[in-house]
Amino acid sequence: MFYGIHPNVKPDLPGLQAPVLGIYAERDQNVPPESVRKLEQQLKELGKSVEMHIYPDTDHAFFNDQRPDVYNPKAAEDAWHRVIQFFDMHL
Repeated sequence: MFYGIHPNVKPDLPGLQAPVLGIYAERDQNVPPESVRKLEQQLKELGKSVEMHIYPDTDHAFFNDQRPDVYNPKAAEDAWHRVIQFFDMHL
């Protein structure tokens, strides 16, 4: 998942059967790093396969090259490589 932990969505974490890759921005005010770490800990405690990455000095939508105000090409490239590796490993 890119950027997302929606405050009004409560997923069935115990029922989750797929591995999780999380890509987050350090300066995302909607999903602060503390929320990411909390979700990561919950998933690990449930024995789920989880890999979370918080990109330093990035804002929400850092992957969106149509938004020059937040786009971070270095972080976006690294995140895309992680997605491809994740797919190669799990699909």
